[in-house]
Amino acid sequence: MTDKRLARTAAGILLAAVAAACGSEPDEAAVDIARSSANASLASSVATSAAAAHRPLPTAAELDTRIKKALDPSLPDSERTDLIEDGEAFRDAIPDMYRALRDNPRAFYGVTDPVFDNHDGTLTATMRLDKDGTGTAVRTTIVHFVRIDSEWKISRADLCGILRSADYRTPACG
Repeated sequence: MTDKRLARTAAGILLAAVAAACGSEPDEAAVDIARSSANASLASSVATSAAAAHRPLPTAAELDTRIKKALDPSLPDSERTDLIEDGEAFRDAIPDMYRALRDNPRAFYGVTDPVFDNHDGTLTATMRLDKDGTGTAVRTTIVHFVRIDSEWKISRADLCGILRSADYRTPACG
């Protein structure tokens, strides 16, 4: 709720209390209660808005954990797809992701610092992929995370890029 809208709501509550009291003698107690309620509501909304505006960015390690969780075979498919933007489209691709992991048991991948806030509901970070674990053929790609329902989800397009960089194709990526 915007500050203007909150102020109007608070003023409306206060005016309603005053109007109700105007039928007879002003009821100072009712006015005080309405004023107190409006001020508490305004303070609570401002605090909630401030907390949302200053929400700390996830670290590279936290984003890395989300990606690795999406590839964890022990995680139920519904939870896995919840970690991906348009994740339901990847339900049929899950076997491809497992195959990529099985075919490359020494592969190492991870999200690295820094993490950038794009100020549009997305974050940008770098993903490193060492397909054979030797460090001789490390590939990097930019990875975006999209904030959906208060959760950071790996972007569908970027997950497709990661799969392509590992030489895997899936119908979910077109």
